[in-house]
Amino acid sequence: VGLPPETGLYTTIIGALVFGLLGYSHRLVVGADSATAILLASGAVLVAQTGTPEYVNTIAAMTLLSGVLLLLLGLFKFGFLADLVSRPVMIGFMAGVGVQLIVTQIPSLLGLKASGGFWSHLASITAQAGSINWMTATLALLVLGVVLFWRSSRIPSELIGIAMAVIFAIVFHVDAYGVEFLGSLPSNIPNLIVPTVSLEMLNTIMPTVLSIVLVVLVQSSMTARSIGSEHDDKIQTNQDTTALGIANIASALFHGYTVSASPPRSQLADSLGMRSQLSGIVASLAMMALIVFGGTLLHYVPLAALAAIVCTAGLRLIRFRELHYLWAVHHEEFMIALVALACTVLFGVQLGILVAVAASLMERLRRQYHPDDAVLLRDGELSSWAADRVKDKIDSLPKDTLVYAFGESLFFENINYFAERLRRAIHRAKHPVKYVVIDAGAIDDIDYTAVEALKRLYRELGEDGIAIAFAHVSPGLRSQFDIYGITDIIGSRNIYTTLSLALAHQKQASAIEMIRDLKIASDSYIVVGGAVLDMMHLRDTPNVDLVVSREVYDRFASKKHWREVTLTSGKRILVHEQYNLLKSWMGNSLTALQRDMQTIDGIPVVSTDRLIAAKRKMARRKDLADLELLRGHIKRRN
Repeated sequence: VGLPPETGLYTTIIGALVFGLLGYSHRLVVGADSATAILLASGAVLVAQTGTPEYVNTIAAMTLLSGVLLLLLGLFKFGFLADLVSRPVMIGFMAGVGVQLIVTQIPSLLGLKASGGFWSHLASITAQAGSINWMTATLALLVLGVVLFWRSSRIPSELIGIAMAVIFAIVFHVDAYGVEFLGSLPSNIPNLIVPTVSLEMLNTIMPTVLSIVLVVLVQSSMTARSIGSEHDDKIQTNQDTTALGIANIASALFHGYTVSASPPRSQLADSLGMRSQLSGIVASLAMMALIVFGGTLLHYVPLAALAAIVCTAGLRLIRFRELHYLWAVHHEEFMIALVALACTVLFGVQLGILVAVAASLMERLRRQYHPDDAVLLRDGELSSWAADRVKDKIDSLPKDTLVYAFGESLFFENINYFAERLRRAIHRAKHPVKYVVIDAGAIDDIDYTAVEALKRLYRELGEDGIAIAFAHVSPGLRSQFDIYGITDIIGSRNIYTTLSLALAHQKQASAIEMIRDLKIASDSYIVVGGAVLDMMHLRDTPNVDLVVSREVYDRFASKKHWREVTLTSGKRILVHEQYNLLKSWMGNSLTALQRDMQTIDGIPVVSTDRLIAAKRKMARRKDLADLELLRGHIKRRN
């Protein structure tokens, strides 16, 4: 980062202490992090030269701003932004961090010199392949073997490895062979500083600050979820984000830099049995005491031993079992994990996170755009899924009925796909389809674009003599149908809570079929009201209203109050003992209505102009909706 070595210690102490007191995640270790350190350095050099007081002030200012933004995100409950990363992406990202971690520790394992990022370390390893310090490599191999194969649950293998490395170093005088040691720690406590920020500096560093906030938020959340999922821990992202914000503010005020969750250190702490933040607080206080009173105690710890322990932590971040499981059950999600892994390794943690989030969003959008769907009934044959639910609840399976299930809510991005798939399912039927049931079990929301497309689809299928119904409609979706006017168009009798009910009531005759079944002379009646829109295939209606002659009325004279003539279709003719209500409609007698009537398939119906005038006069909600349908019909006809 271009700061004194002790700065990393201050950052780790402050981060662990503040987060330990305020954070929620029990197993999250926070402190100095290489990913955010690289981002800090890249932003600070835009303002000042490395090593200058201005550079130090810029680092502190960026850390302070990052802390303020994280604090606001936590307080206003924007921690959910971290949820944009799916589990496969998280697996790939953590594996990428593990690979990067291992590669950056290889020079220390082999006694080589290296700096920079992933590619710089690879280049250094290649260039210095002939300069390996074999004593350093032997010591590192010893620690690796102990850490990987020590099986005692009472004493951590990492502690055993460090102890053996120190003993090995002292006994064999490895310093004479060029093995490097940790050395003495600084013994001073930092004083309080307040960074200064100018408007010009703010404009320069703000993009980097936003990148740091994103890295801290996502990396910390992903680490907490990754480790917490192994222990069924509850995660409170907003509280953790708030704690990270305060920790960064404190770090900026005490000569530190950005505090973030550390995936390898968190993994290492978990492997050592960390169960609460008390461990982090104690470790922070112990580190502070070590700085003040015992900075020389760790002088003989070989750097290769520490690198070996970090490598094993990185190895644990690569979840081979989960990657294999993803490959076995879902190739697409495995590829997403692989992309996140590759981008994190090749382009760094910060870009890896951005690609991971983008990959998650693209996968979610792809699933919404092309969700799973299925034909549950076609040509009288039920799918196994539908058979388990309806085979004992209906008498027969009609060959002219198709049941189509769509696996996502209907929005602007997938409604055309929905309509295309439904038409294709109808086209592939061997028998002519007369009735379509849409299984809406997975549809819990619908937007305006989808509503208008559904209305068009209803009209198009209606012109082909195909009726539509919905099954498994939830109360929330039914409410949206009512608000958007879909219920008025398709009819409430075509909306069902179960698939078996939809199939049991599927044989609904059209208004034309029902009127013909009554065998009334064509000069003795005229169809009025919503049934006319039904016959135009604009919407469905459960009722058919007729203005009739006296002779027709006499056929129903014995009926009292409102009665109905109901066919097996479920459609009804409503009649009343008052002749005038059947004789006239909106003040017009049968004779007057017949003067400018029209016919649909040989059935006399009221003229469109009279129908529009009547709808305007009544002006109920469904009448206003009918007016829109009629205007659209006239526009298309012209």
